[in-house]
Amino acid sequence: MSEPSKTRFHYVVTHPAESRFVAAIIAALGSGTCIALLALIDDILKGDFALIAPFGASMVLVFGLPKSPLAQPKNVILGHLVTALIGITALKFLPVTFWSIGLTVGIGVFSMIMLKVTHPPAGGNPILIMLGGHSSYLFSLYPVFTGSILIVLFALVYHRFISRLEYAGFNPVKGEPTNE
Repeated sequence: MSEPSKTRFHYVVTHPAESRFVAAIIAALGSGTCIALLALIDDILKGDFALIAPFGASMVLVFGLPKSPLAQPKNVILGHLVTALIGITALKFLPVTFWSIGLTVGIGVFSMIMLKVTHPPAGGNPILIMLGGHSSYLFSLYPVFTGSILIVLFALVYHRFISRLEYAGFNPVKGEPTNE
């Protein structure tokens, strides 16, 4: 009689994504599904309520490298929010030129680092906002804040029940918080 720990199913559940191929499949499924859901929300509500281009880059971290400090919920949500607010404020006071876009991205990076909410994809928000002319602070609430929250909520569920990878300080295989 074999022990339950020796079964293939138990091994897969307790050793998620050990190969690069499996890790890539898990990341692709999670990121593709998450972006599709954000796009579906925009489609249903007939507007820009949950999806912006920098979220595509967020998928790489949140689903491809979920243990990275840069992929953690605080960083995803606040990194996007901070840089969006900086981009909108800059657009209100500065002309859109090569130097103002560069300055705004630099201020966004500085702010994320100082606030300890660094999320590299959020560095694209000021560019999107300035070139797209998104001058209303409502843009920081939706799609930026709303979309960031939805990404994190989806990632929490996805990693806990589907990928079984550690995310946001919880290891679903061990069923306990991690100390990292």
